[in-house]
Amino acid sequence: MKLRHLSACALVTSIAAGFTGCTTASGPLHNLDVVTLANGTQAWRVQCLGLLESSKACMAKVNAICGDKQPLRVSSTDRAMSGFKPENDPREITFICQTPQPVVQQQPVVQAPPPMPKVEPRTITLNADANFTSGKADLLPAGKQQLDGFVHDSAGVNIGTVVINGHTDSVGSKAYNDRLSLRRAQTVRNYLESHGLHAGQYEVHGYGFSKPIASNATTEGRAQNRRVEIQTSGITAR
Repeated sequence: MKLRHLSACALVTSIAAGFTGCTTASGPLHNLDVVTLANGTQAWRVQCLGLLESSKACMAKVNAICGDKQPLRVSSTDRAMSGFKPENDPREITFICQTPQPVVQQQPVVQAPPPMPKVEPRTITLNADANFTSGKADLLPAGKQQLDGFVHDSAGVNIGTVVINGHTDSVGSKAYNDRLSLRRAQTVRNYLESHGLHAGQYEVHGYGFSKPIASNATTEGRAQNRRVEIQTSGITAR
């Protein structure tokens, strides 16, 4: 029996080209060999010996050896009677046992909403002489038309803050000019708000003649100082 065992081992080694080493453990219906592949990996070889055995018996032994690991077939030898074609019934299977890879659950990618596009702030200036009644806070048709255009151009945006600043020239008392500049700024605010300008808040100031942009010593300079400025900030597209 010992001689038979050695010859079987030698035969297995010679059949599996590229395999080295052979340690055999035999059962009544199979041989089990430990072999080393050409790349140094340790593998197993099962041979089913009984005439009534089938590949199912070999696979049962393969699964028993690997246990909870995954068997990976390296090679197999099909049963073939002398003079006949192989029967697709392998009786010799060389395999390795692999640890199954864990299944990684793909987390759905949540797309963040695109940031709201920002819009450049706008500033317009209403010349008081062309847009207000002289010495009063009443809007003239030209002033209403200019404000209507501003509302129309702002239809597709949300405005965070609208700042409205009224200014005058230096003719008259400070109290009079402070009051007139504030009333004109308030008139503009009321018109914009009532005509659908979308704004989070309004800031209204009357500066009188404290912030001139030209000399109050000339007619032309005083005309430039009589004005209402509208400034917007925090604008995003809707």
